[in-house]
Amino acid sequence: MTEDEPGHSRERSTPDTLSSQRVFKKSAPNNKLTLYLSSRDLVISANKIDKVQGVVLVDPEYLQDRKVFGQVTLTFRYGREDEEVMGLKFCNEAIMCLAQLCPIHERANPEPTTPLQDALMKRLGPNARPFTMEVTSLAPPSVQLVPAKEYSGAPIGTSYDVRAYVAERADEKLHRRSTVRMGIRVVQRAAAPPAPSSSGGGETISRPITPIEPCVPPPPHAAVDKPFLLSDGRVEMEASLDRAIYFHGDPVLVNVTIHNKSSKTVRKVKVFVVQHVDVCMFSNGKFKNVVALINSKEECPLGPGSSLSKTYTLHPAKGATKNWIALEDSFSKAGASLASTVTCPTDSPEERNIFAIYVSYYVKVKILVGAMGGVLALKLPFTLMHSSHEPDFRSLPLSQTPLAVTPSESKQLITSTPPTSSQEEHGKKKKSFTKEDEDLIMKYEPEPT
Repeated sequence: MTEDEPGHSRERSTPDTLSSQRVFKKSAPNNKLTLYLSSRDLVISANKIDKVQGVVLVDPEYLQDRKVFGQVTLTFRYGREDEEVMGLKFCNEAIMCLAQLCPIHERANPEPTTPLQDALMKRLGPNARPFTMEVTSLAPPSVQLVPAKEYSGAPIGTSYDVRAYVAERADEKLHRRSTVRMGIRVVQRAAAPPAPSSSGGGETISRPITPIEPCVPPPPHAAVDKPFLLSDGRVEMEASLDRAIYFHGDPVLVNVTIHNKSSKTVRKVKVFVVQHVDVCMFSNGKFKNVVALINSKEECPLGPGSSLSKTYTLHPAKGATKNWIALEDSFSKAGASLASTVTCPTDSPEERNIFAIYVSYYVKVKILVGAMGGVLALKLPFTLMHSSHEPDFRSLPLSQTPLAVTPSESKQLITSTPPTSSQEEHGKKKKSFTKEDEDLIMKYEPEPT
């Protein structure tokens, strides 16, 4: 893979301010073209998506009679880079937006400039030009798929980058030295989770709960019971979460109540969080991972006529798995969190985006009943998302080094994103393929029993 190809554009960035606003900067290898973005996160909300807004700075002697074009490119990689041989590529590209940035096309509708663009143009001079690009709201959110085995190649999953280049025509082949590329993310504001469900021969009892606020969905709540064929009585279980929507890093509190009204004995209680991933491009591209687990025998065995009421605290996080796991698309390879919930706006199979990777979460509560009593279980779906208080929904590297500036420039500091070197990544030792690390579409990890 050459440096022009996607996957090597997930460069590090260091945030700071320009007139109290975040700005991200990157230059082409020839230093003749520089791209400035006000944000590297596009948020999808209510079938609308943020616009890509920024400024391009171009050397007029280099530009001459040519034009500056910009495009937003979606890269969907579905296989490991180190397994590509004899020209075989495990990635697809799609141009989500193409626009002429400088000069503005005569038939384009002029967009009003933002205060940040005005501040940048005032500082950069007459060779700076503002631009706005609109991406379709059908763009799938950014998600990384991480193999269970060690991998250091191009990111697998759905990723985006903004490209600006100088050419006479928009369809010209991109040249590395005259093209500037900056990775961005598309983040979806999550909706309410689906209704709870039960399993193990029981019947779910609906317990509607009035939300505190009209816009906040009620906490998931479900109840199930299990009768027995050769004995009287039944085992009843009820479980609920404290919230329907959790932010990254929040603990998940699961309230479990068990009433043993049978002659059986409850041996064990297991509570765990499952991440379910659905890769739409493949009919069998579904797999699960347990991202938090409590296997409790406290107050067990629970004999006939006994009850148990307990709150379990789970902390969903990436751990050692036998399967591929969906993580947040990050501008750094370290410290990436679990992927946020990605939902389809409708249940129709025709409306599913072929490039989308849908991610959902649920808590499963399972109890083991002894003396051939079987298993009683229920599911409590919830939504995992970013807090609106997080600036730009960013996931930044832990180590951040601000640029050195003079005191006169301290109020107008611009973030610089140095280009990455594909030669360093290609210089790393390739990992040998093993049978244990097959393609993700062949993996489907069952839940723990």
